[in-house]
Amino acid sequence: MRWITLTRLARVLVLLPCLAMTVPAFAQTGETPATLDGAKTIAAADAKALLAKGAKVFDVRKKASFADGHIPGAKSASAAVNANDKTMDTAILGADKDAVIIIHGHGTDGWSAVYAVKAAVAAGFKNVNWLRSGWADWSASGFPVEN
Repeated sequence: MRWITLTRLARVLVLLPCLAMTVPAFAQTGETPATLDGAKTIAAADAKALLAKGAKVFDVRKKASFADGHIPGAKSASAAVNANDKTMDTAILGADKDAVIIIHGHGTDGWSAVYAVKAAVAAGFKNVNWLRSGWADWSASGFPVEN
């Protein structure tokens, strides 16, 4: 009986590290920081004003969420963001490093938007605006929506 218990314990000890590897160590939860170096944190009303002046908006929410509704003129950038390694392929933002860009996700818990903003700043974009409150703020404000 004791041998069986030790055998089971040995199996558990062997499997435990394997199970631990399946839990994403990169996953971040909770509120995002209030500000990010190199970017301006804006509200939905600010985003609307910037869009009226020709800013480009990039939505990092999943494609299904984007299809359900998005800011008019927004480009889906979810495929460009890799949340596993916290990076973004900034080619989607275009070549003009002086362009006014807006990046957003779902809301204040949208870590993909954080990674995208940091990548844009690191790539040398000079006018990065982060709609930290994201789609939640835009849609709650009653601003126009495209499907």
